[in-house]
Amino acid sequence: MITVRFAGDGSADVRLHRGFLDAPPEVHKALRSYLRSRRRGAWLIVSAYARGIGAHTRVGRGDSHLPANGKVHDLNRIAREVNRRFFNDRIKCHVGWGRRYRGRRSRRGRTIRYGSWDESTRTVRVNPILDDRCVPEEFVRYIVFHEMLHAIVPHETENGCRRHHTRQFRALEKTFPRLGRMKTLCDELLVTLP
Repeated sequence: MITVRFAGDGSADVRLHRGFLDAPPEVHKALRSYLRSRRRGAWLIVSAYARGIGAHTRVGRGDSHLPANGKVHDLNRIAREVNRRFFNDRIKCHVGWGRRYRGRRSRRGRTIRYGSWDESTRTVRVNPILDDRCVPEEFVRYIVFHEMLHAIVPHETENGCRRHHTRQFRALEKTFPRLGRMKTLCDELLVTLP
């Protein structure tokens, strides 16, 4: 829902869930206060709002209508296979290609996000750069698996920060065949994709 990384020069890199667009003024004020002073009281207001974001925001119609048929990979078929094989058809969610992004793919050495899980809309969004002939279907299957895994493994909150990739998550992720190869592809594809 929210990620804050403070830099040594006093600046901060902040990423917010779109649900913060509709947050009441006191939440925006608390966020500004936290970014300036790092006061725990301000952070508690922001994190309390973040925890309830699914209840505060309207579920976007667009999330359930993301295109799933790509030029190369069919996400509906892949999602059905992943759901059947790894989750016994328990995951109820939408899966589709996200919007094309025309900007840079990497910032400060970090890799791009190949997929995302939106808990409020129960949507797996896959980065459309993966709909390419040079991307093995096995890798797309891994991305869908990884994001679906978020649907069944709850996040943990520690010191007001959410941790999505918990020990339980990492243990279950290891059930994916050739996980090491998939992790290697995360880095390799960043260099080879257009």
